[in-house]
Amino acid sequence: MEPLTVGLALTSSRSSTYALQWALARFTNDTSNSTDAPRFLLIHVLTKLLAVPTPMGNYIPIDRVRTDVADAYFKDVQDQAQQMLLLYKNMCHQNKVKAQVLLIKGNDVPQTVSSIVTEYQIKILIVGVTTRTRKPFGNRTSSKICKSVPSFCTTYLVSKDGLSSVYSSAVEGDLSSSIPTSSHVSSKSNVLSDEMSSSSVNSNNSSDQSPFDSPRLLGSNILSENPKNSSRAHRNRSLTLYDYLSGSTSIYPDKDRRVTSSTGSESSKSSELRSSDQVLRQESLLQGLMLSENKDDISTELEKLRIELRLIQGKHKLVQDESDDASRQMAELAAKRLEEETQLREIQSRLDKAHNNVEEQKAHRYAAEQALNHVQDLVRGETMEKNMLQVKASRDADKKLRLEKLFVLHGNSYSTFTWEEIDSATSSFADYLKIGTGANGTVYKGYLNHSAVAIKVLHSNDNSSNKHFRQELEVLGKIRHPHLLMLLGACPERGCLVYEYMENGSLEDRLRCKNGTPPLPWCDRLRIAWEVASALVFLHSTKPSPIIHRDLKPENILLDGNLVSKVGDVGLSTLVPRKESSSSLSSSHSTMYKKTALAGTLFYIDPEYQRTGQVSVKSDTYALGMVILQLLTARPPIGLAEVVEQAVEDGQLGDVLDESGGKWPMKEAKEAAELGLSCLEMRGKDRPDLKRRVAVELERLRRRAQPPEAAGPPSHFLCPILKSVMQEPFIAADGYSYERDAIEMWLCDKEVSPVTKARLPNKTLVPNRSLFSAIATWKSQGGRKAPNKKIN
Repeated sequence: MEPLTVGLALTSSRSSTYALQWALARFTNDTSNSTDAPRFLLIHVLTKLLAVPTPMGNYIPIDRVRTDVADAYFKDVQDQAQQMLLLYKNMCHQNKVKAQVLLIKGNDVPQTVSSIVTEYQIKILIVGVTTRTRKPFGNRTSSKICKSVPSFCTTYLVSKDGLSSVYSSAVEGDLSSSIPTSSHVSSKSNVLSDEMSSSSVNSNNSSDQSPFDSPRLLGSNILSENPKNSSRAHRNRSLTLYDYLSGSTSIYPDKDRRVTSSTGSESSKSSELRSSDQVLRQESLLQGLMLSENKDDISTELEKLRIELRLIQGKHKLVQDESDDASRQMAELAAKRLEEETQLREIQSRLDKAHNNVEEQKAHRYAAEQALNHVQDLVRGETMEKNMLQVKASRDADKKLRLEKLFVLHGNSYSTFTWEEIDSATSSFADYLKIGTGANGTVYKGYLNHSAVAIKVLHSNDNSSNKHFRQELEVLGKIRHPHLLMLLGACPERGCLVYEYMENGSLEDRLRCKNGTPPLPWCDRLRIAWEVASALVFLHSTKPSPIIHRDLKPENILLDGNLVSKVGDVGLSTLVPRKESSSSLSSSHSTMYKKTALAGTLFYIDPEYQRTGQVSVKSDTYALGMVILQLLTARPPIGLAEVVEQAVEDGQLGDVLDESGGKWPMKEAKEAAELGLSCLEMRGKDRPDLKRRVAVELERLRRRAQPPEAAGPPSHFLCPILKSVMQEPFIAADGYSYERDAIEMWLCDKEVSPVTKARLPNKTLVPNRSLFSAIATWKSQGGRKAPNKKIN
């Protein structure tokens, strides 16, 4: 007798692995003779490729890719299928089962499998199905395979849990004839009755079947004796043993060619209690039941099955009770866990509260320490500042004493210097010390007794220069005013005049921002106008004779390091006798001007003075008016009065104001412009009084026009010890700059850095000249704008 051929429709899914394992356990255990062992036929269908995957996880239709790419992909799929079948074949060899691999190409999997079943006369076909499908034919491919196989083949559907269902297309005629007409089978409902013991089975027919045909009997249709059902001979009826024993047997309608799953609704509830061995045992018992000739044997076997069913039901109840106990214990554990979690949250809350309290205490302690350190720093700063003030006062007193000794008037109206002193002070009149050149001489920067001074050296000893020299000595040697350039001394033998040094040069240079100097703010310009007016009022009020300057212009208004203005160059001034102070007198020196002033001096001369030759205090008022307009506009004096007057009349004064001065207050600017225009009247009697009106108005404007709020000094301008702007910055060995006196006092009793607290390698101090220059520039701007670049 030929060995039975068992076909397995396999894929790469886990369900195929379960199906092969079930087949090995089912068909190899029933055969003791190796010659009768079944032959396994491992079938896998390669379908037509419709798309090719991409590295990104997408798919491209096969007609859109190159032929070589499609061939390579198909070759890869074929190799993978061969590897899969090789693994299944090895499983068969390990169980000593002959296996043959069939890798077939086909477009329709069910039809291809059906053709293989026909060609190899496969009587048993096993198909793996997933457990996710509750219905036996829920899987589309397996359902089509069941419908496509020939009538002589029985299909077993196997899932992870074991045999799922059995499908048979029809029953051969000999099997139909073997069932007697007296069988108690209801033709109306097609349900197998518990009275099955009264039916008979043809033993001759049963003996003709091979051992491997017995599983087919499990899934074969139980046909009704009703002749009307003869047309349904080739339709399905599937029935499981557990359904019969549990009393829940039912037959699916045969119009869909479906069979009942061996794991029905009742079976699914107790699937965990029935292993695959029990199912195989029940199938064997049912086989023996149907092949038995004796009704008593049938009843005995049925009773055994009922006892086993009750045993299983008892086990199920025991498991259910254990499950209930486990559920109750789980509920108790969950409640206990919830209680412990609540306690844990309370403990964590208390810990967080304690932690917050500790953090608050640390914060309070840190704040107290910071406050204490701040107070200590303030005390040290105040102590050091007090000492600094004392040292500074001592130095100022020494400096004043030196100046008094240097510039003491030995019976003369001015101090005298020798030519050797002048030559030494100017380094033999070096070019790098030259400040400027005037009509009567050249001005140099010099140093006398370590004090910066301005030295004007006359070009020649002609009469005009001598008269200018004597005039300036006579005027400036007798008077002192905060806004008049102070004459320190002279060298009569060579015609040299020594003045105090003005760091910021002339007002003309500052209005033109010469050498890239910053522009003057508008508030400083109004202040300078008032300072110049106060200086002129002082000159006009001197005793015993008033002094008329006659050469007031921006070139002769000088600015010190703090932008304080001082009127200089009184060489053309006139001493008016008291008896003639009420009237203007002629001057024989009206044509004496500086060479540098020729370009603009003419526009500052009183027109009435030019016409009549008469000079008066109103001549200085005219020049002051022109200076006021220049402070407002920063324009040259040519035609300036007409431009400003027209702008005031048209209400367009903002168009002519100097934008570099900042945002001008229009009300104060207009009042200043109108005051300057009133000083430029053609006739002297129409001009306002300098002392009673002009100076008063400028003083009011200066007080009303408050400067913009000053920005704080840059941090690197502040001494780390005193916390104030440094006057003499010196660099210590730690790389930081300090006020000279402060760091000297610090190093007297300490050897560590005031900033880093690290030990200093030495106590050497180096002057920081770049920082000193930056601080001086910042101060000259009123401390309103910090330099762009930090200076260390």
